[in-house]
Amino acid sequence: MDFDVLAYLSWREVLVAVVVLLVLYILFAFLRISRLKNERQRVQDVSLHVAQSAAAAYAAVQEPAVADSVPDIVNEPPIQTKAEPFPWNEPPADHPTLHQIEALEQDVAQLRRELGSLRAEVQALRDEQRREMTKVQVAQNASPFYSEAMQMAIQGQDAADISVLCGISRGEAELVVALARNRDQPLD
Repeated sequence: MDFDVLAYLSWREVLVAVVVLLVLYILFAFLRISRLKNERQRVQDVSLHVAQSAAAAYAAVQEPAVADSVPDIVNEPPIQTKAEPFPWNEPPADHPTLHQIEALEQDVAQLRRELGSLRAEVQALRDEQRREMTKVQVAQNASPFYSEAMQMAIQGQDAADISVLCGISRGEAELVVALARNRDQPLD
């Protein structure tokens, strides 16, 4: 494609070309829509004509004496009316009874209650897991040398026992116990 020609076009010429293309597209769309409407009307006319012929044939089979009085509509042009379905040929629609609807509503209410209790249980488990994670983090934040002392302090051992069992001074053991006691309190 030669792009040199496009360089000589002004913006007005391009705008006119775009408008012409849009008008052509709209005309094409309207033609397609009108063709679809005509096709739908033709299908309705044919189905109505077929339905009238079927009704006449049914009447002829059921009551031969009446069939002579029924006009021959097979050769007549179709009447321009809206075709309606034949409800006597269709099976009845299944409608849920009031009892079924109430049972389903009760099931939904039960499921909602169960869902609420499950949510509460999950929240309780999350809270418990957060508390456990906090305990582990406190123990991990301490020096590895003091991690055993911190675990003992969390379990409730006193400073004298911790200093003897871990081999640390009494002051260090008291500091570890104080840290363990204050671990749940937020820092300012």
